[in-house]
Amino acid sequence: MNTIGIKELQTNPAKLSKTLLADEYMLITRRGEPLGVALPFDNNLMENGLKRWMSLKAFKNGDISLGQLAKTLDMNKHEALELLGELNIPFADYDLAEDLETLDELFPVS
Repeated sequence: MNTIGIKELQTNPAKLSKTLLADEYMLITRRGEPLGVALPFDNNLMENGLKRWMSLKAFKNGDISLGQLAKTLDMNKHEALELLGELNIPFADYDLAEDLETLDELFPVS
């Protein structure tokens, strides 16, 4: 495996390009700690894991809806919800305290 520090990558980006063109991957580090992995783009990579990871990440970030996640992963919404449950990814993101405050405003206790 090829490894490059973030500072070296900034000064010598051609090293990364050469690695990717050679159909190899590179570990990018910062102060000796793994920061990320650069992979050559290829459809097999997308279909064998990266597509799923990217889709789940986009859902967690709120960039795509449950329906979009399901469609991307060739699932129905029920299957997508089951997957989210298995991975402990919340499918609803809300602030309970804020919701309770809103209810108090709508229905004040006399």
